[in-house]
Amino acid sequence: MSRRELWIGLFLALVLRTGFTIHAYHKDVQPTPTGKYEYEPIARGLLASGVYSDPPGGVPTARREPGYILFVALIYKIFTTHRMYVFLAQVLLSTLTAGILYGLAARLFSPLVGRFSFWACALYPYFIYYAGYFFREDLLAFILVSMLYVLVRWKGTWATAGAGALAGWLCLANGAWAAGCFWSALALFFTEKPGQRLKRSAAFALPLVLMIGAWAGRNWLVFREVIPFSSNVGGEIYIGMTIPYDVLGTEEQTRLLSADATFQKIASVEGEIPRHKAFMAASKEYFLAHPARFFAAMAEHSVKLWRLVPRDREYTHSYLVVALTALASDGWLVPLALFGLWVKRRDPWVRWHFIPMIVTVTWAFSISQAPIRYRVPLMIIVLMLAGAGFEALVRRRAKRA
Repeated sequence: MSRRELWIGLFLALVLRTGFTIHAYHKDVQPTPTGKYEYEPIARGLLASGVYSDPPGGVPTARREPGYILFVALIYKIFTTHRMYVFLAQVLLSTLTAGILYGLAARLFSPLVGRFSFWACALYPYFIYYAGYFFREDLLAFILVSMLYVLVRWKGTWATAGAGALAGWLCLANGAWAAGCFWSALALFFTEKPGQRLKRSAAFALPLVLMIGAWAGRNWLVFREVIPFSSNVGGEIYIGMTIPYDVLGTEEQTRLLSADATFQKIASVEGEIPRHKAFMAASKEYFLAHPARFFAAMAEHSVKLWRLVPRDREYTHSYLVVALTALASDGWLVPLALFGLWVKRRDPWVRWHFIPMIVTVTWAFSISQAPIRYRVPLMIIVLMLAGAGFEALVRRRAKRA
């Protein structure tokens, strides 16, 4: 791909993301205008009181992992506490993601795969959409592609440690990525040359462990509880176990939880940490009583995380638009990626890094609620595999000509 095409693509990606963000902001179609999902208020609380907390009281919290919230707080600190600055930062990171993905895919597979991945990323609707919201997906995608690029591009100890720090940031932005990141450390041990195995895997794992440990240590000092990621986990697991997948996030979920005596009892418990512990205990009790139902729910959540079209529920846009957009993107990219996975099934990076990352992250999300949004950062890997599938089709067509 020429430098001119690269710059044109980056400019187009920037324009699309900026345009949609401005449209969403001024049309007031924000589903979370004041940070309903608890990221933005904690960032404000941190800046106001110096404590990782909600404003204005400064009572410590561990409801959300700090990776995304510290990013929001940093933007507010540098500029001002105006949400558009966060969205514009996400627009920039999402645009850079496309450029880094080109370099990664071209180096891993071929220039053609890199070119395909670049344009697919630049035009991918979900990356454009989530740049303008208080969601973590675009930041997670940027961290993931940066981590993979560093691992592929440089073999030195310091570069590998830098990739490990990115992995730590990834986990502290969303704890569901932890298993995949720790597996990557193990994969480095098994795929590197004998003299480099231990050094490289340890260099990757050390900052990862230290970063997660620092957050868990803070929570132990503050709450005297082991909370490696988020104290919301207990409630999310319980809801994911007990509520049918197709009604998650709907008014029917609210009705079912209102009729659930266990949920209502725990929800009334005073204090964030006692509630978290009570939900974890209730989830364990439910699992022991209904193990088959639990694993069936996990399987259903895993499959439906990768469904091509979202289910019909309440959206900020017409469901028809949502469904057609999904079909026009995931509707062919995901099947093409499956073909690319078959083509590249013997590639060490695909076998040892990409497949385990997709499987472990999908499994982690399947324990809770697993909406389609959670798979968006994994599309970094999917787009590369789709590019590999596209290249294989081009070659087969050329042979027949």
